[in-house]
Amino acid sequence: MASQLFQKKSIDKLIADSEAPGHRLRKTLGPWSLTALGIGAIIGTGIFVLTGTAAAGEVLEVHSILKAPLLEALLHGSKAIGTAGRPGAGPAIALSFLLVAIACALAGLCYAELASMIPIAGSAYTYAYATLGEIVAWIIGWDLILEYAFGAATVASGWSGYFVSLFDDLGLHIGPKWITTPGTQMVFYKGHWAGLDTVRQTLATAGVDAGTLPHAVGVFNLVAFLAIAIATAALPNASGPDEDMRPSRRPLRAPPRSSPATTSAK
Repeated sequence: MASQLFQKKSIDKLIADSEAPGHRLRKTLGPWSLTALGIGAIIGTGIFVLTGTAAAGEVLEVHSILKAPLLEALLHGSKAIGTAGRPGAGPAIALSFLLVAIACALAGLCYAELASMIPIAGSAYTYAYATLGEIVAWIIGWDLILEYAFGAATVASGWSGYFVSLFDDLGLHIGPKWITTPGTQMVFYKGHWAGLDTVRQTLATAGVDAGTLPHAVGVFNLVAFLAIAIATAALPNASGPDEDMRPSRRPLRAPPRSSPATTSAK
């Protein structure tokens, strides 16, 4: 049983399985789709705000263990309730970006080497199947599914805030119940709705009592839902500009044969 769980597939077997008619993937991605895929993988939720909050620091007032940051809850348990956050990195954040760039470069080199050794689809799942065994590949495969599912939901939720802000600037106001995750406490402050936990420190610094502001509770993040729905609906047509880059799949026809009568006439 244990030997079966850690059974590996040889590279030749993986390549042969990938070329089987029932498992083979069609090569439909071209320059436009690959470029869009790369940009989508790079752009995250906090590209406009994360650098500033990391440099300046962040202070959060946590009133429930369910609202506490995961790391704080794991390290301190119920003591995570109260004031949490992180100190500002200041100019040292440039060193953090440098270290992250080095780590990304090393990860890219590892992926490039594995991709040249195992030139088939599957990413970390296939690499784990060839090197570590079936059970490890199974775990990594489900981890990838969870990563993409939660990552898409998180990015859509974050980008919905940007779209809501854009709509407000254009004079299109969406109800606060439909712009955030269910159960999120919202307050109306300085002309727009914001999460109570996000602006609590700002309100305390300004001497504003949150209880005096209009309140609302999130019911459903309609903007994030529409963003995912539109992106999903556009996927079948995403490779449209790449159609011209693919070789024609039409069968070649032999030239018509000349009849004996035509030949004799010539």
